[in-house]
Parts: sequence; C-alpha cells; structure tokens
Amino acid sequence: MSAPQIIIEQQSQLNSPIEVDGAVYVAAQNGEIIQYKNEQQKTFFHVSSQPHSIKIDNKNKVSYVANMARQSIQKFCQEEDNDEIIDFINEFEGMPLLGPNSLLLSPKNNMIFFTDSGPFGETAIDNCKGSLFAADLENLTCKALALYCLSFPSGICMGNDQKTIYLCETGKNRILRFVQANAGIYYFSVYIQFQGRFGPMACAVSSNDLLYVARYEFSQVTDDGLISVYNQNGINIDNIVLPQYPELTGMAFSVQYPGVLYLTENSQKGKCLKLNVTPPDKKDKDKFK
Repeated sequence: MSAPQIIIEQQSQLNSPIEVDGAVYVAAQNGEIIQYKNEQQKTFFHVSSQPHSIKIDNKNKVSYVANMARQSIQKFCQEEDNDEIIDFINEFEGMPLLGPNSLLLSPKNNMIFFTDSGPFGETAIDNCKGSLFAADLENLTCKALALYCLSFPSGICMGNDQKTIYLCETGKNRILRFVQANAGIYYFSVYIQFQGRFGPMACAVSSNDLLYVARYEFSQVTDDGLISVYNQNGINIDNIVLPQYPELTGMAFSVQYPGVLYLTENSQKGKCLKLNVTPPDKKDKDKFK
C-alpha cells in the first residue's frame, strides 16, 4: 500500500471529506467549505461559526452542513438567486441541539441522519447526553433513534443495503449498529467494542461491504494513525497503520474509484489525505474466527 497523499492542507482543522462528481469537499473549522478538483482547491462557500460535516445532494443542488457552534443543521441551495444559508434543524421537541457532529444523507430513504454530540468533551462518559436523529426531508419531521444516551457520538455511515447504520461512539470506544426492521423502526446494539486508543471517530463502508473505522488517538500519545477493517460478521480482518497521522477525524470512499479512501487528520495542520487501499481478499469477507 502506498503512502497517503496530502491533497488539502490548512491551518484550520478539517473534517468530513466527501466526493461529489469528481470533486472532494471538506469542512474547515474556520467556516470554509473547501472544494478540491483537478488538483486545485478553492472555497466552495463559507458559513459562520464551525462547520463540522457536509453532505451535498447534487441532484437537487442542496448542501447540508452540521454547524457545531450554531447548534444547527444548515441548508444551502446552490441554484436559488438567494444564496443565504438557513438554519434547517436546530431543535428537537423544543430542546436545542447540543451541536451536530456528523451527517449521513440517504437519497433512497429521503432522509438525513445526524449525530448530536456537542463540542469535544461535552458528552463524555460522565455525561452521556449525545443523540442520533433522523429527519425526513419531505415532510420535515425529525425523530430520535437514540436520545440523550450516547457518549460523544461522532462519525456515521450506512451499509450498502441502505438499512444498516454504523455509529462511532467515541467516548465509549465502540461502534454501534442500527438495523432498520419492519415499519421503519431501528434497533441498535454494540457491534464492536475496542480496546486501546481514544476511540473511533469516523467510519465508511466499502463497495464490497467491509467496514473501515478510523480510530483516533492524541498525537501526544502516538505518532501513528490506525484504520481497522471489519467484515459483515464484525470480525477484524485487517489493520492499516498510517505513520504521522494519529488524529483521524473523517473518512469517505471515492465514488468514482472504490479503492480510494479520503481521510481528514488534524495532528499538526488540518489535512485531507488520499489513500489507495487494497481490499482484503474476498475470501476473508465472510469468515468467522
């Protein structure tokens, strides 16, 4: 496996890489949404406060931003004459959000899912008040899949079946799995319990249904980053060590090139990395140990 390539580098912390139509986008803590395309980077648009995650519905020309400091999900319509960024979701049943962390857009379900963690440390293991919410983009209703019970819920991703959601519960160093059953009800349980490192911060599912997990650790503790790979039975089948990149905060697979993984890392400067991953042998995908 080749070393990761730095494609974006900023003084500000970076989070939530995504790829849309061959362009890579990241959210910068200084308010910029940065676009990288054709080996050039530019500011795609700017929001006030601290964007922590971005998702783009390219079909409808709409961008959604999890703004941690404004405690809201914001919406930006790219084709309208008015380019104002509006607060789309900022409360649940009359209670303000703590501060949205990560977004998951599901066009098939016409839903947007988001973790609500508050700032780093606010929902630690002594104050498990984080949540996972799901918002219907058609009727604008919002429901809680896990309410005020999570310790710093961060990255989320969806399985290729569009019925399974994986959530990084950083404060308890584990992955939770939510499975959609009949009538759209989600049931969840502990899927992977880690030992060592601070906790998982981001996850992504590959085209062959393997779960990749970015396991964050402070740069004061180690110089190495770690990505652990799991098959559909929750068995660890591979570990990818990334020297000099311990503070991994975001990840997403390329849509155009399924073997390419985009990562954000913040140990010194904010960086977006491009990593070519070699999928583990297919025979390992369904094995038990």
